[in-house]
Amino acid sequence: SEQHWLDCSVLSPLCSKVMSAPNLLRVETTENIFVECQDCTGGDIKVQINVMTHPRRDEILDSTSVTLTSANNYQMFGQLAGTKFKKDPNEKQYVYLQAQFDDRLLEKVVLVSFQSGYIFIQTDKTLYTPNSRGDSQRDPQTKSEASIAIEIVVMCLIFSQCQRAAENIKSMYPGLWKVVARFQSNPQQSYSADFEVKEYVLPSFEVKLKPQDSYFYVDSNDLTVEIKATYLFGKEVDGTAYVVFGVMQKGQKKSFPSSLQRVPVQRGDGKAILKSEHITQVFPNIQELVGDSIFVSVSVLTESGKRPGHPLRL
Repeated sequence: SEQHWLDCSVLSPLCSKVMSAPNLLRVETTENIFVECQDCTGGDIKVQINVMTHPRRDEILDSTSVTLTSANNYQMFGQLAGTKFKKDPNEKQYVYLQAQFDDRLLEKVVLVSFQSGYIFIQTDKTLYTPNSRGDSQRDPQTKSEASIAIEIVVMCLIFSQCQRAAENIKSMYPGLWKVVARFQSNPQQSYSADFEVKEYVLPSFEVKLKPQDSYFYVDSNDLTVEIKATYLFGKEVDGTAYVVFGVMQKGQKKSFPSSLQRVPVQRGDGKAILKSEHITQVFPNIQELVGDSIFVSVSVLTESGKRPGHPLRL
């Protein structure tokens, strides 16, 4: 992440004193403060670095000291942790950052940030079954990753039975779920990722057609065809069947348009009915069809909108 620095310096007759620091001090995050004495010679120089309350300067929130020597070219980093900062992310907090040299005090007003870092949460898939196992990956982007503990909380948005998981997510109920991660040092701010748990239903199923009669007589009023739709694992299908009847003549299929019907399929069962008027609207003289075959085309859609690859025909 991009970080901007503040520079503070003062020029004395013989040398220039410099303090350089981030423009934001993060709560409970180690920050480097650079101090330097340019063109300095001679003995060692001790520099006291303090963080003071703003605006009263009545309390030292953090401090450290460094010694500038000819061996380190009179420049060095001091480290501040900011453990005593007031933890209120809803309030803008400023502090005084000071570097006290032997003869000069450098001071800047710096804003305190409660953004400890960023957490990226990624599940290995977006859809799980109740008994599947999911792993969440967490990637804290901070300057001191080892010092940050992450709490992973699994919260269910629909069901009241929710559970915690540090590494793996197990025994999940169907519904919408959310993985929430927080820094322990900043529990007010959270990061989350959504995923879904669904019962797995094999989409493939078969449709069987069984006519109640093997023949349609010229004086018959109707012909009933039973529809049986089941998933390959045995569960009955609930949905809708779209049915059309027709006749085979000299190898050609001719449909009866008025026979097109929408049939409910409940618990795997449905019934389609061909009526004699469906036939006579296309062939007024039904005697012309004696010896020809009647066909029925059925396409079944489940309640979720799935259907077999091709309509089945009898």
